[in-house]
Amino acid sequence: MPSDSEVTTPRRAGGPARWFGDLRIGVKITGALAVGLLAGGVVAWAGLSALSTANANATSIYADNLVSTTMLNATQGALSDEVNGLALMNIASSPAATEEQRKHALDAAQRLQSGIDAYAALGLDATQQSLIAALRQAVANLHKVRDAQLIPAAVNSDNAAFGKAYDAGAAAPIAAADKALDALAGHESEQAAAAARHNASQYSNSRAAIIACLVSGCLVAALLGWVTVRRIVGPIRLVGGVLTRMADGDLTGRLDVDTRDEVGTMAGALNRATRSMRTAVQTLGLTSSSLAAAAEQLSGASTQIAGSAAQTSGQVAVVVTAADEVARNVHTVSAGSQELSLSIREISQNANEAALVVGEAVSAAKATDATVSKLGESSQEIGNVVKTITSIAEQTNLLALNATIEAARAGDAGKGFAVVATEVKDLAQETARATEDISRRVASIQTDTDTAVTAIRNIGEIIAKVNDYQLTIASAVEEQTATTAEMNRGVAEAAGGVSEIAGSIGAVATAAQVTTEGVAESQRTSAELARMSHEVQTLVAGFRV
Repeated sequence: MPSDSEVTTPRRAGGPARWFGDLRIGVKITGALAVGLLAGGVVAWAGLSALSTANANATSIYADNLVSTTMLNATQGALSDEVNGLALMNIASSPAATEEQRKHALDAAQRLQSGIDAYAALGLDATQQSLIAALRQAVANLHKVRDAQLIPAAVNSDNAAFGKAYDAGAAAPIAAADKALDALAGHESEQAAAAARHNASQYSNSRAAIIACLVSGCLVAALLGWVTVRRIVGPIRLVGGVLTRMADGDLTGRLDVDTRDEVGTMAGALNRATRSMRTAVQTLGLTSSSLAAAAEQLSGASTQIAGSAAQTSGQVAVVVTAADEVARNVHTVSAGSQELSLSIREISQNANEAALVVGEAVSAAKATDATVSKLGESSQEIGNVVKTITSIAEQTNLLALNATIEAARAGDAGKGFAVVATEVKDLAQETARATEDISRRVASIQTDTDTAVTAIRNIGEIIAKVNDYQLTIASAVEEQTATTAEMNRGVAEAAGGVSEIAGSIGAVATAAQVTTEGVAESQRTSAELARMSHEVQTLVAGFRV
């Protein structure tokens, strides 16, 4: 609810007034200018339209009346020239002069006919068409008398005949033609006068319309300008009044301007600012009182903190001595753990090298086993070859025996062959004995080879077991190395932590000293806060909220 000191404006009901009030100031001013420009545009349009109509009427008068009148005047002149030419033919002093005047008369007659045809081609009303028909008939009658009587009489210099023919036959057509031309000229004059009257009426109407538009536009623009100024200046004055009261320390003013234009927005912002300032001043008053009480409490707490800081300084000295002793012990443990780490690292290196040697022995044993196995296979192949040779020797021995028998049957003729057969048999028997010896030796080699293969395989298994044991040892040494490294890291961290503790305790001692100094400063600050809170209370008392 607004207070008694609020500055209010009457609330408007909905409708065009409210709609206009909610428009932006730029839109209102632009609207007023637009109405003025619209009125000027309407006036300009009406003036241009009137000028266009006047120009059209003038053009119509020129095209419909002035041109027609000019054509009638030219036709009238041609008729006069023809009549004058005929008269001059009659009084010419020589045949040459008569011929010259005849040509002038005929030329004028041609111009007369052309003028009549040109005028007849215009848009004519019934009266004009009737007069043109009478004019054509009169000219035709004149030319008939001219060709039949007047020109022959003039050529023959018969003035009496020319005069008689003119009076009897030419005077009436000439008079009829003049009458028709005069009637047409009169009709054109009447039409021109009517067009002039219409043009004057158009001018009067256009002038009245322009004046009406100008007056209406000025009235509307003036009304819109007055409304715009009233909708802008009034609320601005109210805003100025509230701002003046704010400058004097009165924060109770409030604007009740409910438009949505810039002034309404400014009034709403001013109301919010006033309300915020009023709340801030009230809060500041309460806070200053609380600040004074807090300053007193701060002074008492500072005294207690000063005593606690003194006790803390004494206890910190004892803790610093103990921390130094712990640091020395931790450094000793760290040195021992580092030596242990070096020993374990050397053992790990030797174990890894032994594992590599055992691995090479395993590979060599496997290669030897494969070689000896191939040797056994070769011995078996040699045995197979010896068997084949033995079989061949036996067959050779049988063949030699058969050859000996056949040689004995042949008698003396077969003696030489018998000697050869005997030699072959002896060689076969000796080959058989040699192959038996080879077979025994190959069998012995195969037995020794099998024994060597078995021994080498046993050696390979033993070396494999040694390799497994060596790998286990290497793995254990690596785990021990990692454990030792972790232990060293932990000891190093402990040493660092002890150093940090010592540093922190030193910092605590320094902080205790600083706290003591800060307490003294806090006591001085609390006194200053008490003084400032009193000044704030005095300042708040100067505002009306």
